[in-house]
Amino acid sequence: MTGKGGTKMPMSGNAPAKKVQEWMGFSAKVVEHINKYCLPQYGDYPDKMIESFTPKDVKREIERYTKRIGTTVRGEEEAKRDALKIAHYACFLFTKLNQKSMEVEK
Repeated sequence: MTGKGGTKMPMSGNAPAKKVQEWMGFSAKVVEHINKYCLPQYGDYPDKMIESFTPKDVKREIERYTKRIGTTVRGEEEAKRDALKIAHYACFLFTKLNQKSMEVEK
């Protein structure tokens, strides 16, 4: 089975591997979080706040949400929402690292 971008998905019999299935379910939750929470609150790109962040700034945001999980009285649902935020920030970090490496290659 070939995924987005021609990437071959590891298979377990006729189904994607369990780790891939887990990721696909999680990434669908991240997309839902972006559509229901991020876009209504912050809008789409260009996003002045995110665009002004350096990779170090994004890492700080990931650390902030990671440290918050399990330490507040906000409950399990907020902890899960923080995990989605961490994943979204990880995407920002990945994008910024790619942009930085492309700048170095120029």
